[in-house]
Amino acid sequence: MKLRIALLACGLALSVATIAIGSQSTADSPYWTITDNVLERPEGYRKWVFVGEPVTPNDMNGGAAPFPEFHTVYIDPESYDHYASTGEFRDGTILIKELVSVGSKEAVSGNGYFMGEFIGLEATIKSSRHFPDEPGNWAYFSFTNAGGPTNPTAEPFPTASCNSCHQLSAADDFVFTQYYPVLRAAKGSGPVAEAPQDPWQPTAPTPATSDGLPVSEAALFEYLQDGGYGDFEAKESRTHPGRGPHTSVTSPVRVFYNDILASSMEANNAEHPRGASAVKEMFTADGQPQGWAVMVKTHDETDEGRGWYWYEVTSDTDSSALAANGNGVPGCIACHSFRDQDLILSGFPLR
Repeated sequence: MKLRIALLACGLALSVATIAIGSQSTADSPYWTITDNVLERPEGYRKWVFVGEPVTPNDMNGGAAPFPEFHTVYIDPESYDHYASTGEFRDGTILIKELVSVGSKEAVSGNGYFMGEFIGLEATIKSSRHFPDEPGNWAYFSFTNAGGPTNPTAEPFPTASCNSCHQLSAADDFVFTQYYPVLRAAKGSGPVAEAPQDPWQPTAPTPATSDGLPVSEAALFEYLQDGGYGDFEAKESRTHPGRGPHTSVTSPVRVFYNDILASSMEANNAEHPRGASAVKEMFTADGQPQGWAVMVKTHDETDEGRGWYWYEVTSDTDSSALAANGNGVPGCIACHSFRDQDLILSGFPLR
């Protein structure tokens, strides 16, 4: 189940663990302030150092990029100078990402992607004082408010929402410097790490069959379209905002367990049996179907996630809109490994 590679916040909170942050009532930095676990929206960041501006257009991401579409990224000047002189991100670093829509695909200069309107604001902060137990001491925040102005404050996301992807895929201290030549050129000492291998490729063979849902790409898509999983007794009664970074931030989802998984969850097994299967229906923000994410236990042993088949398709009509397909997909495992009940995140009973 694919975690989209992005520079900063995955704008979805998983109910896995909350970040423990001490109360603070004064500014820790001239660039950011945390008060009682809440980050105030930074001001003046457009005067900071410009890092870069990648674009993940919706039309290249099944109509709904997880972080649409332009990402205008800034780093505070003090942290940039420190990185340029030492090659390290200092304690207190903040990076800001403005999200801007694609406004047009043609201009007098030619065809391309041209910026439209502001649609979001994200931030990440490295602080050993506030985030001593977080990987790399990084925490992630979203001020994005779909359809309205950005929020004045934000609380940090739990670790698994963002850090798992950054830890797995970012080239330099949880930052995606492989996509930012400004940072690569500035790095003061030591080589920038090579970009990690694609985390969405399977690392183990998928068996021909399982005791649960089909694990053939074509057969599974046909099964999902037919909606046979709707007969599972263990299922959520309604959709809720997604707590995992799938097709788009906070879009509605609904989860179903087959009988094998439901019985194992009820028994609180540390490892689920072969055939345990989960289906997650995914929807757009306005409630239109947008594909499925699926887990199927194909082996008796989990084997660090290689015993699970992972599948995600971001369309309910186009089987080629695959985000993940196969056993042992690292990007899926990285997030799901934060749950100790054999990689299942939704808990039990489903409500």
